[in-house]
Amino acid sequence: MITVNVNNTAHTFNSLSNLQDLLTQLDISETGIAVAVNNQIISKSDWNRRELGDGENILIIRATQGG
Repeated sequence: MITVNVNNTAHTFNSLSNLQDLLTQLDISETGIAVAVNNQIISKSDWNRRELGDGENILIIRATQGG
């Protein structure tokens, strides 16, 4: 099992290999978001290559429109 913190909320998974898997399992749309792991921005093209380890901190920011 692996536990990661997503926006300061702990999530535990039986299997999780990369950032793309995390977004899929949490049913988070990839459109209009930015993702950082341990305070480092991860490019969308690297989401499927960025392996996740137990205890990592993920921040997901959704772009919003306003003014």
